[in-house]
Amino acid sequence: MLPILLFDLDGTLIDSKKDIALSLNYALAREGFAKLPEEEIFQLVGWGARQLVQEAIGNPETTALDRVYQSFAKYYGEHLLDHTRLYPGVERFLNQFKHMKKGVVTNKPELLSKKIIEGLGIQHHFQWLIGGDTFSVQKPNPQVFDSIKISLQEGEMPIMIGDSAVDIQSGKGAGFMTCGVSYGFRPRAELVEAQPDFLIDRFEEIYNLPIFQYV
Repeated sequence: MLPILLFDLDGTLIDSKKDIALSLNYALAREGFAKLPEEEIFQLVGWGARQLVQEAIGNPETTALDRVYQSFAKYYGEHLLDHTRLYPGVERFLNQFKHMKKGVVTNKPELLSKKIIEGLGIQHHFQWLIGGDTFSVQKPNPQVFDSIKISLQEGEMPIMIGDSAVDIQSGKGAGFMTCGVSYGFRPRAELVEAQPDFLIDRFEEIYNLPIFQYV
């Protein structure tokens, strides 16, 4: 079996929570909504940018949601690398396993995801970049992986690695192995309940997964 590594982005490869929180609070304040504690914002990440904004302001009229979303997207697009960094061990791992097929599957818009991985200098490690707006579906819908599945060779087995139940649900739905990471944005209990095949508490623990035994 040859593992194909599919990573979520925010909370898995990158610690982007500060930039997301600052950008959202900027947009909320600009459009007349109350700012939120950063820890509360961190718990809303995972379903895509528009869903993040909607969760932050409740159930507003569509025009209000559009205003805040546009303000957030514009500001975040200009500040998405102010504080964002790779988690410890990520760059070393990517360099060590250059020969393995890898992809990023995130609910963050594709253009913003592309800017981040290029800005951090890791874009050349990934054969696939699938964002929340790349197709008409996004995680947890397993159809988000359809373009990857049709390109798989005999003996290749994808594993979806992410910090939320959304990642685990989507991977399971596609028939992939799954690995939860508890150091990201979502509570560990959420991952335990989602029942991934593997669960790690630090990125460096990825080396201990049995899928690397013969790689």
